[in-house]
Amino acid sequence: MLTLRLLPEDELAGVADPERCVELAVPRRTEGTFAVRTLRLTPADLVRLRTETDLALADIRTEVVRAEAAWHQRLGKWHADGRAAVEAGEPDTALLSRVLERLRTSL
Repeated sequence: MLTLRLLPEDELAGVADPERCVELAVPRRTEGTFAVRTLRLTPADLVRLRTETDLALADIRTEVVRAEAAWHQRLGKWHADGRAAVEAGEPDTALLSRVLERLRTSL
């Protein structure tokens, strides 16, 4: 879990860049152990990081919704093709096989 800490004034005394007053701790797991890497950021860096993260997550959500809609559309078409083949009286076994195969691979 990421943690943020605003550094107190006494910890910033004598630091080359006191504007970097926000400490971001990033835990990393490596071969069964945890190591924490700390980064010092300015408040503006932190806001920029948050904004860019929100934009990236929004792009990911959009792609997920788009992929899910496409999957539902394909599933509906396969269902309609299968129903049409069954209702035709003499089902086209090749078509039914393709519909079943696509359903198997998409699940």
